[in-house]
Amino acid sequence: MRIGHLVLLLIILTFQIIIIQKINQIQIPTALPKHFMCTTTAYTNRIQECNQDNSHTATLEKPIAGWTCAVSRDLIHWLGGRIYIKGIGVRRVNDLMNARFKKSIDIFYGSLKDAKKFGKQKQIIIYLGR
Repeated sequence: MRIGHLVLLLIILTFQIIIIQKINQIQIPTALPKHFMCTTTAYTNRIQECNQDNSHTATLEKPIAGWTCAVSRDLIHWLGGRIYIKGIGVRRVNDLMNARFKKSIDIFYGSLKDAKKFGKQKQIIIYLGR
């Protein structure tokens, strides 16, 4: 019985060592700086610009003009946090952009006229945290 327990313990320890080695091999991406230049655009909740559920963000909140913004998938770790956009102000990151965009912020506007007026710009973004 004791030999059986020792064999079982040896097998468990071997698996733990293998798992630890695999974990150590995982490439963890380095964190993006807290501020950098990125492309900023504007969007509304029209179906043409959003998925079929245009009344909710990726965090299942109602989008609010002057508060809501979306980030590209490479900035997904900012989801739920707040950012400062130079010249615009503080916005809450509660939505995601299409996967084709990188280092981009999409600012929610209540009207198409205001969104078009904003256009496409390069802005300094500062991540403020959650």
